Formats: sequence, C-alpha cells, structure tokens
Amino acid sequence: RRAPALPQAPAMMALRPLLARGAARARPVAAAALSRRHLSLHEYQSLGIFSDFGVQVPKLTVATTPEEAAKGAEAFPGDEVVIKSQVLAGGRGLGSFKENGFKGGVHIIPKGQAAEFAEKMLGKTLVTKQTGVAGKPCNTVMLAERFQIKNEKYFAILMDRGSGGPVMIGSKTGGTSIEDIAAADPTAIVKVPVDIMEGISDEMAKQMAIDMGFTGEQAASAATSINALYKVFMECDCTMVEINPFAELTDGRVIVCDAKVGFDDNAEFRQKDIHAKRDESQEDAQEVEAKKFDLNYIKLDGSVACMVNGAGLAMSTMDLLKLVGGSPANFLDVGGAAN
Repeated sequence: RRAPALPQAPAMMALRPLLARGAARARPVAAAALSRRHLSLHEYQSLGIFSDFGVQVPKLTVATTPEEAAKGAEAFPGDEVVIKSQVLAGGRGLGSFKENGFKGGVHIIPKGQAAEFAEKMLGKTLVTKQTGVAGKPCNTVMLAERFQIKNEKYFAILMDRGSGGPVMIGSKTGGTSIEDIAAADPTAIVKVPVDIMEGISDEMAKQMAIDMGFTGEQAASAATSINALYKVFMECDCTMVEINPFAELTDGRVIVCDAKVGFDDNAEFRQKDIHAKRDESQEDAQEVEAKKFDLNYIKLDGSVACMVNGAGLAMSTMDLLKLVGGSPANFLDVGGAAN
C-alpha cells in the first residue's frame, strides 16, 4: 500500500484548494466550468448535519416569518440573541439589503427585537462582495445563542491531489480569512495528510487540536469534534469542510461557530437526503432549469451562445472562441440526454 506523503513545502502550498476559489477567474473558462460540481448548503443546514454526527455546534433555530423569529428568540437564555441571514455567500455581516438599504446580514440583538430585524431581512435581497450587484434572496434567518468567544481557531478538511487523499488544515488563528492568515505568517498553518484507507485516529485528532492551540479539556473536546468532522467529510461525500471560527468559549465549550461545506454532486445518488436540502432560489434560474433535463449548463459572462454534444468538444469550442477573441455566454454539454 502506498503511504500518502506530502512533499515538504511552505504552508501556502496547503492552501492551494482554498486559494483556487479566488483564482478561478484566471483559469481557462472551460476548465472553470467543469470544476463546479458541489452542492452548497445554508449555515443552519450544515450545522444540523454536524450535530447529527456529534460535532458541538451552537444552539439554534430558524424562522421564515417575523412571527416565527419572535417565538424562536424567546427559547434562548439571556437577553440577547444572534440573528443571521441565510444566503449562500460570504461577507453577510458587511452586506446590505437592496430593497430597504438595511445594513448587515448578521446582528446581535435584544430578543424582543427579533421580529423587527427579521422583517428587515426576510423576503429581501442581500448584496455582499461575493454575490455581485444582483445579490441573493434571503428567505430564512437563523437565530442562535449569544456567547462569548475566548479564542478563535481555523480548521478545514480538503481533498489533496499531492497526497492522494484528505488533508486537514488548521491554524491557531481564526475569525479571518485563511488566505490573510497564511499571507501574514505561513508558519501559522498546520497541515496533516490523512491516509484515506486508514482514516483519522484519535491520536491524530488530539495532536491536531493541540497544534491548533487547544489545551487540557478543550483539546479533548476539539479532538472529538475533529473526529466527527472527518466522519462528516467522508460519509457525506464532501468536497470541503471549512470551520472558521472553531472557537473556545468563555464557558469552556469548544464549538463550531460557522462553516462552509461543499457536497459532491456526483454522489447525489447516495446522498439524496442531503441533496434534497438544495435551495434553488440561491442558484441561477437557467442552471436550475437545465438540471431538470440532465443538461450540463453553466451561465458565463460572454456573448456567444454554445450548444455542443460532448464535454470535451464543448471545452474545445469554448477555448477556440477565446483564441479568436470571442467569449462564450455559457457552457452547455447536451451529451446523451438530448432528444
């Protein structure tokens, strides 16, 4: 059996899968089109799956109306609650709602104002740096317990081509983008490859927690969640599990505060419950319609429409357009599904 071993390299090398998200625009357009193969879920949905696998997450509830938000807020202890808009985009806290100009998709509020804030968010369009000017609709808000964070860490699991299997990435610093952390101090990144046949051991999980700066009982608690997160990654056919922040609270708990999770569309046949959670309102309407007919369609920014039989020929056609100064308006492989 070949033992997966990563070559010795700067910590930034471990961030290639993450950095690729920002660099996707620089790749050939056809390759970029084919790389989009993962389902994304809302924060509350991802945290729900985590909880089912034994990961420690905040207490939360969801609401689709102001009345539900008011009722849900009363279930939390204390005087305050966190309300978070549920759209599939980063930068929600600094975003704004198009229809009413309301600033911020994440707020800490008195429980008695839950309905008021929900009214300003629900049914509106949130615009962030990642959504573009079109924004994305907010149809659900998540209400979560208010807590005090003592320390913020970063943790992720990705597939790594170099090792031929999963790789865990961690940092003692969290709460900000991992790209910024790596740029400021590459040595702050911890990278641990996992043998995909043997999986993660308790010792590996505990050492990862220690390397991320957890100590004592908190290290043991973090290791338990790391083990559970790896189980989520493998058993749910994830393309990525990213936790930021992975936090130690002032009350001693270690919890996953926020998460980004991608699920492989190719595994939909065995992950039907997860893929049933897909929120089509967050996706391009044309892509949603094409999927109903098993067409591989992705909208692009060009002006030349493409309808091609076969993915390879579709990629070649798009590349040829670029070579002669054109720009494709879409990727479309009708394949064997056409009639």
